[in-house]
Amino acid sequence: MLPVHERLAELYTLSCRRQLTLSEAAELQQCLQVNARYCWEMACLNNEAMLALTIDDAAWQQDISNLMYELRLTGKHAKRK
Repeated sequence: MLPVHERLAELYTLSCRRQLTLSEAAELQQCLQVNARYCWEMACLNNEAMLALTIDDAAWQQDISNLMYELRLTGKHAKRK
């Protein structure tokens, strides 16, 4: 879990108890944007992993696995060549 996910959960919990301040609401939108990008990147990598599995390309699968691991840890992955 990334820090942005923890903050997103915290802001959600706050919003269930009271109305968020303007800065909290802005931060919530930023967290949602970062989360959407994270989900998109992970979905793309999952699709590529399925393709690699389909064509039985172990090297490509390993590359994608490494990118997914990096994305899970940092929220970003290295650009490909």
